[in-house]
Parts: sequence; structure tokens; C-alpha cells
Amino acid sequence: ESVGIWLKLWLRIGCCTSLYPAMSQVIPDCLPDAEGRQATTGESVGYWLGADDFVTSDEGSFDPALVDQLGFPRDWPAVYTQSKALKALIGRKGKLASRRAAVAGVPTDEERAKASGGLAAFPLQSFATAERAAGAATGLSVVRGWAVFERLDRPPGAAFVAERYWWNAFPDGTWVDLSPRPKAFASLLLAEAVQEGEPKRRSVLTAAEASLGTRLLALRFPSEAAALRALAPTVTSSS
Repeated sequence: ESVGIWLKLWLRIGCCTSLYPAMSQVIPDCLPDAEGRQATTGESVGYWLGADDFVTSDEGSFDPALVDQLGFPRDWPAVYTQSKALKALIGRKGKLASRRAAVAGVPTDEERAKASGGLAAFPLQSFATAERAAGAATGLSVVRGWAVFERLDRPPGAAFVAERYWWNAFPDGTWVDLSPRPKAFASLLLAEAVQEGEPKRRSVLTAAEASLGTRLLALRFPSEAAALRALAPTVTSSS
């Protein structure tokens, strides 16, 4: 239990400084680009998750500091028809009106071979992964929408958060998600957007996006985060 408390504290503070104020080690943001290299704030160009890529069923905007409270919807599949909050978010008349919603598991070896052609995929790069896969495999299309999570710190069925997410579809309409999957999310609830709204565009990585990405990587892909951190230089500064 104490380990969990310290992990949450570390995630709230961020992994960029140690807990020693007199002499802290500044650790660069740890976030891979679409090629798996360390992304650099103010230089790397790509698709990056930002605060506006998260939409909550609650009033107002979602606080990205609460990403550690997100998980697969409880009481599935009953919650899909019984939760007013979920319907209000991804129902046909919801905040994020969806054409179709389905649970996607990890691709089979056959699906992966047909769709990816051996292309490498990296964490938190669903946009680039889906585009590259569609360009490499005949008939594969990009599906633009949302990965939907439940707020596990709230009562079951009370609050949900959608994270902008892209995946692919075979010519027969079958979905396949080739992005690396966190161990905690063997399945993802995906919702295809009726209208995506403001198109997601490539941009230069901002400090806020790098901070959010670093937090998500450490939470969802701790091994990959540790590997990137081991390659990143550290700068010791006194305060």
C-alpha cells in the first residue's frame, strides 16, 4: 500500500526532479517520437497528446493530472447501456457522437501480419502508427476516434474520459489496433467519431505536451520510460 502512495506522489510531482530541494537532478522529459527516438521539446515534430485531446463526461474540461485514475469501464458490457454518463459522452447524441463503439483486444499474430507488414510501433503514437499502417497495407484505412476510460476514483458508471486515439480497419470493417498496449489495458473501448471536429495536426512538441506524455509513459509503459530515461543525459542543478 505504501508503494502505491509513493507512486501516486511521484506521478503528481512528475519525474523531472528528485525530492531533494538543495541538489536536484533535472531529468529531461521521457517521450518517444514516431520512430522510437527521444522526443525533444521545441524541436520534434509529430502528433502529440495534449490536454485538449481528453474529453470528460463531467462538466468542464479534464485535468490531465488525473490520468492515473483512468481504467477500462467497470461492469462491462452492462455499463454501455446502463450508464447515462457514458451515453452522454459517446452516444449518438453525446458530447462526442460516435458512429460505432467496440472493445478491441490485442491483435492476433495473423491480424498483425496482415496489417502492419512488420512496421515498428511505439507507445503514445497511435496517430502516426495508424497512418503508417494504412500506407503500408492495401485496403487498410485509418479510424479516427477515441479510447474511452472510466474514472476509477468515482462510483461505477459515474464518470468517463475519452482520449483521442486512432486505429485501423480492414476492408471488411474489422478493427485492428496496432499501437502498443499497456499491460493494464488488455482491452480498450474504442469509439469511432461521427465528426472528429478540429483535425489533429502534426506540430512541434510543446513543454506541456512533453510533460503530459512523460507522465503517461511512466504510468502506462514503465519499462519503456526507464529505457528512454537511461539514455537521456541528466543535469545537476542546485537551488
